[in-house]
Amino acid sequence: MTRRPALFWAILACSAATAAVGSAQSPSPDLLDRAARTYASTRTLRAAFHQTLTSPATQTVRHATGVLVQRGSAQFALRFSDPAGDAIVSDGTAIWVYLPSTSKGSVIKVPMQLGSGFDLLTQLLRKPRETYVAAPLGDSAVGPHATAVYALTPKDASAPFSRAKVWIGHADALLWQLEIVEKSGLVRRVRFTSIKPNVKLPTGATKFTVPAGVRILDQAAIFGGKP
Repeated sequence: MTRRPALFWAILACSAATAAVGSAQSPSPDLLDRAARTYASTRTLRAAFHQTLTSPATQTVRHATGVLVQRGSAQFALRFSDPAGDAIVSDGTAIWVYLPSTSKGSVIKVPMQLGSGFDLLTQLLRKPRETYVAAPLGDSAVGPHATAVYALTPKDASAPFSRAKVWIGHADALLWQLEIVEKSGLVRRVRFTSIKPNVKLPTGATKFTVPAGVRILDQAAIFGGKP
């Protein structure tokens, strides 16, 4: 009479172990990898954002808001509503940095290869496993979005920042928030309040027209190259 319960519990334990092995062999897709695939398959993007820049050296915080539009991996535009008129635009041949809020009367023209650090989405989501040491930090919420947080440490010392964090949506695998620590110590956090992938962009969305009276500073030397 005592052997049958023992046999029952042995079979139950064996079944549980088999189920655990089966589960371990079929893990759910990793969210960071899903985000990379989602970004790679996105043809166009329009996203509203709020940015904070924190300087540990001066203990100051600056805020900015605006809209990001992106077409593929070579063309994008960051157009700010606050500070109004500021823009960073990549037209596929050069990157235009126009910041009349801090530097009136001029626009910097940067070669594509020297300005890749401006394109944060591509920097963070293009082959993240190859580019960074990724460590999961748990779950968090960005507005109404449940997200998983990852710390990213660049494998290449020449990366434009020393470390980063990304907040990836569980439901949509979209990047809802990012934070990077630049080499200077400046902390840049960007929170997206809306993201619309694969939308039709207006004509000229990723073009920059030099305003009248604004001079072009074609000085790539500022970013480590030659004018």
